[in-house]
Formats: sequence, C-alpha cells, structure tokens
Amino acid sequence: MPWFRVHYVDKKTYKRHDTTITLGQLLHHTSGIPWSTISLIPETAAENATEITVRKLIGIELEELPGKVYEYATINYDVLALVIQVIVQKPFEAFLKDEVFEKLQLTQTDIGQAKDSSFMSKGYKIGFFRPLAYKAPLYKGNNAAGYVISSIEDIGKWVEFQMGKVPSDLYPFAQLTHQRDRTVPLHNMAAYARGWEVNLDGSGEIFHGGYNPNFTTFIAFRPEKQLGVAVLANSNSTFTPIIGRRIMKILAGEELVNEYDPGDRGDKSFSIISFALLLYLIGAIGFISWKIHAIAIRKAVFTGWKKLNLLTYLKGLILISPFLMGIYWFPNALAGFDWESILVWMPISFQAMIFALLTAIGISYLAFLINLLFKVEQSYKAKAPFVLLMSIISGLANVIVIILVTSAIDSEIELKYLVFYYALVVGLYLLGRRYVQISLIKIARGIVYDLRLQLTDKIFSTSYENFERIEKGKVYTALNDDVNTLGQSASLIVNLVTSIITTIGAFIFLSLIAFWAAIIVVLLIVALASVYYGVVHSTNTYFEEARDERNRYMRLIGGMIEGFKELIIRRSKKLAFKVDIDKSAEVLKDRMSTADIRFVKAFIVGESLLIVLLGFIAIGMPRMFDNIQNYTVMSFVIVLLYLIGPINGILSAVPAVLQLRIAWNRIKNFVNEIPVVFNQQEVKGNFEVAHFSVERVLYTYKHSEDDKGFAVGPIDFEVRRGEIIFLIGGNGSGKTTFAKLIMGLYRPQEGEIKINGERVKYSLLGEYFSVIFSPPYLFEKLYDIDLEEKKDQLCKYLSLLELDKKVTIHNGRFSTIDLSSGQRKRLALLLCFLEDRPIYLFDEWAADQDPAYRRFFYQTLLPEMKNEGKIIIAITHDDSYFHIADRILKMEEGTLKPLNKEYDLPILE
Repeated sequence: MPWFRVHYVDKKTYKRHDTTITLGQLLHHTSGIPWSTISLIPETAAENATEITVRKLIGIELEELPGKVYEYATINYDVLALVIQVIVQKPFEAFLKDEVFEKLQLTQTDIGQAKDSSFMSKGYKIGFFRPLAYKAPLYKGNNAAGYVISSIEDIGKWVEFQMGKVPSDLYPFAQLTHQRDRTVPLHNMAAYARGWEVNLDGSGEIFHGGYNPNFTTFIAFRPEKQLGVAVLANSNSTFTPIIGRRIMKILAGEELVNEYDPGDRGDKSFSIISFALLLYLIGAIGFISWKIHAIAIRKAVFTGWKKLNLLTYLKGLILISPFLMGIYWFPNALAGFDWESILVWMPISFQAMIFALLTAIGISYLAFLINLLFKVEQSYKAKAPFVLLMSIISGLANVIVIILVTSAIDSEIELKYLVFYYALVVGLYLLGRRYVQISLIKIARGIVYDLRLQLTDKIFSTSYENFERIEKGKVYTALNDDVNTLGQSASLIVNLVTSIITTIGAFIFLSLIAFWAAIIVVLLIVALASVYYGVVHSTNTYFEEARDERNRYMRLIGGMIEGFKELIIRRSKKLAFKVDIDKSAEVLKDRMSTADIRFVKAFIVGESLLIVLLGFIAIGMPRMFDNIQNYTVMSFVIVLLYLIGPINGILSAVPAVLQLRIAWNRIKNFVNEIPVVFNQQEVKGNFEVAHFSVERVLYTYKHSEDDKGFAVGPIDFEVRRGEIIFLIGGNGSGKTTFAKLIMGLYRPQEGEIKINGERVKYSLLGEYFSVIFSPPYLFEKLYDIDLEEKKDQLCKYLSLLELDKKVTIHNGRFSTIDLSSGQRKRLALLLCFLEDRPIYLFDEWAADQDPAYRRFFYQTLLPEMKNEGKIIIAITHDDSYFHIADRILKMEEGTLKPLNKEYDLPILE
C-alpha cells in the first residue's frame, strides 16, 4: 500500500518525520496511531469499506514514535485487515470465514452481518439512567476490530480452542497471540499481546473486552487452570467486564473484593445537566411568555432600534460566540472526536444535553433581545426574572469550575482546551455574577425608593391627628434603618443565591462520583443546618427586642435634637436625660451582642463540623468504603475545600436574613398602622370665603375606652370676611385644639364646619388657611408659591417686615433661616402674605416681637389684612390691643365664650 503515509512531529524540536510502521506494531497497538482515530472510521457498507477506512489515516500525526508506547487504537486492526486483503486478494470477511470460522466449526459465527437476523439481539445504549434501544450505524470498514457476531455456544468453543482443549492445526498460531509485547512499558499491571491482554498479577489470565455503541463483551481464560469466562451483553454497559472478572474469581476460588464503580460513561452527569437545562428553559420560556403578555396588554413599550440597542445586540452575539465555539470544539477536546462519531459513542443523554444547551443559548438570547427592545414600567422589577435566570447560570458556572478543577487532575485533555474551557466558565461566572450583582443593586435601590415613596405617601395621606399618635422613633427607624437594611440586601442575596446553587450543584456532582459517601456528607451538613435553625429560632426574640429598643433610642435622640436648648441650660437635667440615652444604648448593645454572639457560637460549631467533614473524607471515607479510589477521595477533599466559602457564606448570611425579615415585617406593620384618611391629589378651587361657621363641633381626647377624657365643645362659632377675632384663654383651656379643629387637623366626633353655608370635608379645610404656629417651622424652600408672579409682593413684604437686610431668595430658597425667634415669625408671616389664603390664623405671633414691631403688627398689619377682606383669627394674650379685634372669644375648659366690650382695655401709647 504505497499510498499509506503518516508522520510524527518531535515534541521537543517540532521537526516532522515520515515513519515506518511494522505489522507487529499494529498487532501490539504500538504503532503510534492515536486512540481518537476511532472517530475517523466512516459509516459505510461499501465493498471497499476497509480501504476507505484506512485511507482516512493518510497524513495523520502520530501520538508517539512507532514501537515506543502502547496506545490502543481500534483502527490498527483495520490496517492489518487491508494488508490481508491485498495479499490474499479477497475480502477480509471471506478470508476469516474460510480460514478460521469454518476450520473451528463456528457455525453460528459471522462478521459484520448476522447469518440470520431473526436470531440477532437488539442492541441498547444507556440514556437517562436506563438502557434504551439503539441501532448503531454500520461501520463495515471496522469489521476486523470488533464486529464479530456469534452465539454463546460458538464463543464457548472459541475459548476452549484458545486454551488448547480443542484439537486444531490453528492452535500454535493461537499460542503466538498469547505472547505479550516486552518492548514497551506495562499498563495497569498488564501487557498487550496480539489481540489479547496478558494479566501480570500472577494469575496467568489472558483477557480482552469489546465495546461497541450498543454491545459489549468480555472474554478471559487461564490456560494453566483451564478456566474460561465469556460475557456477551446487548448493551454498552460498563459492568460487562466487572461481571466477567467476578465470575472468574468465583471459578478460581479467589476472594471477591468490591471493585470501584466503573461509572456509566457520563450518563448521570449528562442526564442531570439535561434536567437542569430543562428547568432553566421552563424559566426562560416563562419569562418570555410574561414579556409577550406585557406587550399584548401594552404594559411593555417598544424602544425602537436605537443605536444603543443595536450595539447591545451585537455585544450579545459577541458574548455568545465563545460558548458556541466551546460547544463546537467539545468532541475534539473531550476525546479527539468529531460530532458525528461522538453522538454515536456517547450516551443518548449526551445528545439531549447538547440539544438542550443549544436551545438554552438560543432562548436566552431571544429573552435578552425581547428584554432589550421592550421596556416595562418599573423596569427594575421587570429585570427580576432575567436576574434570576442569570443567577442560576452563574451558580451553575461556579459548579462547573469545581468539576473542571477536579477533572483536570491526571486528565489527558490537551492543555489548550483545558485553559479555554476554564477561562470560558470562569468568564461566564464572573460576567453573570457582575450582571446579577449590579442588577440586584438597582432592584434593591428601586425597592427602597418605592418603599420610601410608599411610606411618605401613607404618612401624607393620613391626618395630623393620626400622625401625632405615631412614635417618632418608629418613623425615623422605618424610613431610615429598616429601609436601608432592605437596600443593603443586594449583595447578601447575590452571595446567598450563588452559594446555595454552588453547594447544591457540588453535592450533586459528588453524588455522581460516590453516592453513599455524598449522602453521609449531606447528612452532616443537614445536622449543621439544624443547629443553625435552632439558633435562629431562639435568637429571633433578641433581634425583635433590639428593634423595639432602637425605636426607643431614636425617640430619645429626637427628643435631644428638638429639646436641646431646654436640656443644655440645666446640667442636672442634661445629665439625667443622658443617662436615659446611655441606658437605652446599653440595652440595644446587649440585645444585639447577645444575638450576634449566639450566631458566632453556632458558626464555630459549623466551622468545626466542616473540619470534621474534611477529616472524615480524608481518613474515614477510604476505610468505610473500601472500594473507593484515591481520585474520588481527592475530588471530595477539593470540592469540600472549595465549598467552605459558600457554606460559610450561607451560614453567616442567616443573621442578616433574619434582620432583613424583621425590617420587612416592621415596615409592613408600620404601613398597616397608618390609617388612610384621604388620597393625595391636586386640590383646585378659588377658596373664596365670605362666611365661615362651626356648628355644634365636639372633640374629646381619650386614652382608653373607659377614659372620659378632656372635651372641647360643643362649639358654635361663625366669622365673616373682613373680621378680626382674638382667641384668649389659659394654658390647657383648649385654644390650640379649637384651632386644629377649624383647620381640619383634628376630626370632630360631632358637628360640622361650613364655608359659605356649605359643608366642607375636614381634610380640605386647611386649603383655606395660612397659618403661623408657635413656634413656626420654616422650610428652606418656598413650596406652592409662584415667585415670578409675586416678585413685587416679595420685595415689598421683605422690606415691610424688615427682613430685606437678612434674607434673600434665590431659586425658590431662602438664603438663611438661621434667625432670631422674632425674625423667624416675621419670615413665616411673609409666607402667609405670599400664600394669600382667605383665612389667617396666628398663634401667639407677637409674643417674640419687640414693642415697636408688636404695635406695628396690631395697629397696621392686622387692619390692612382686614381691609383686604381677610378673616383673621389670632390666639393672643396681648390685652393692650384687644380693641383692635371685632370680637374677643375666650376658651375656658373646652367651652368657647364671647367677652363683653367692658373687658376691653385702653390703648397704651
């Protein structure tokens, strides 16, 4: 065969050498032809199939120089078959029948095709944990290497012939095939002869196994003891040789030992990955369906083919490309195969896994594209399903990192492929983790934003009366601490989800390596989780108490801020108040410390269990499972060391998750505690008031059902445009309550309030008032005032109130509100003038003014307001100016009474 040419490249010098292969080297599998050439064997039934097959070797690069190293390559025997055909000038199959089968009277034996197909067993291939019927392609060119079809009777004759029990002229040639090759190193305490393996463990056993896509065989015999075993199986099971070896040991009277699990050619792994991909596909399809539904009901808006979208679309294609390349290279990287051959030789679940993987990539890209082109309102919530998918991908990638690391030990896969796939998976994990983390930060901050809006909307939708009853500490803690706790949950969720997926995936991987050993490890982890559950259950009380104490602490801090001037003037009072703050801080510290310390103790227990696990795996596992291999133990140790981080991450997240749950429950309770009185909406109207009346209004303070409480009313009161009313009375008489009632801050239990003869909702009464409370609160920004329209008035009143040298207004803000009490009240009066409501209510406005400005207020400003048609209600004790009022009303023990004119005092000049 002059056309047969192969070459070898020196690994050190990279020089190419044409080489010569001998028949002996082909017989002993030392030709240097690599094992992976099995994938070159074409599917064909042509007459010249053997030559077609051998010609596939032309120009291949040998793995080693011929005659140096044993490497099984089935195609070696196809080359030998072609040599025979050239010499004898007839097909190899015919030569074998004539010269071997007929001479040994193997009447039920043929090669390539059964004599009678009705007697042929149906072949099976493993797939999804069980054998499935499978018809393999016809490889006629490989008949010489492993497609002999026979019955157990003929195989029995064949084994007897090999041991010399059947007289035959061929026996001396058979003996030649039993002589091992002594020119190359041993492999697994065995040496290859000519078609047989020779066991060198002292038994003198000669054996060989056969493996086709849907059939397996094992034949072994010991000539000295005249023992022979043959196992034929119509499945590609890995247990066929194990069954044969155990039968041989039983026949030889040898002790049976547990052998390692030969595996299932990866079927469990491929099946589990297929199911995982199926779950992922269900989630991805669910996301797409949800998005299509949103598009159908017009909640998703088409963003158009903007430049950014196109760039992102192309970026997605670029990111997918390495994964498609990785799939394309996978057969070659795994076994030097092409796709056609690997699908034949691998389990059926492998093909399903690849199909599911390609579908998952396509569906993921489709989901990415739809998500890119159609945006949903509250887009951060719309990202949640996609983020969940990416979390699963990232977690699975993290698991594959472990598998790659453990599989790389003693792996024969080329370095370039190991590096490529490792970089690919790590890149997927990091990119997925980055996307998930960034997205979760946005989602968490979006949720915080929504919660803050919801809380403030709820607060603004309730009445002042209800708001007064809320503990200020609760408001501060809910809007600040609890909401921030939720906002900081993004990284916690990412770490927790990734750690859980990694841990679950790693244990599934371990169970595929050694099931019962993995179960014991899982049980130990469950014990650890049980300890943590007990701690969580018992520690929850401390976190709840700490949260209650934080409310109290924030209430005290609020008191310190609002009442600082009252505290700072008296040392003993200040120190007594500080004692309360310190005591609350100490209780808070003790509660939190107790809870955290209990978790630390449990964490130490967990850490100890992990160390015990490592010891069990390294020391106990080899003794408990005597058939376990060192590779398996090493894989367990590596995986568990890798898992210490994720497991610790899960355990350390428990306190944070607990506080997260407490914060969430507190926010919900806080929202539920606030009753909604009216919806926030724009109030329109001219707010003209000619007549304001209060009819039989009654309000009672009650602290309990049995408490009769202090009552204000029933009150009858009316006032008309252009009237000035002075309201007087002692402290606790009910003046402020009356003011709050007529402004709608309090809702009366009885009676009604009318404007211009029509009843008005109490929640809208405030729209008719401009109010200065005592003390007034000034905002830095001027709200609900058109400064452009009232620019002239603003300058006029700043000058009139003698504030033009103190305060300026820029971009709707005061330059300062750091003023004296009197100036602050004047600034508040400025806002009243600018708001220009029909009713002015002043609470002790003149109390902080100097005598000259007080006189100016009563004798000049109030009459001007009256002339403008304003209704003025002033709570005051300035009896020197009572004559300014049209009427004086006095509040005594909740009852409103008019004063006689005789009560008026002369004007003090």
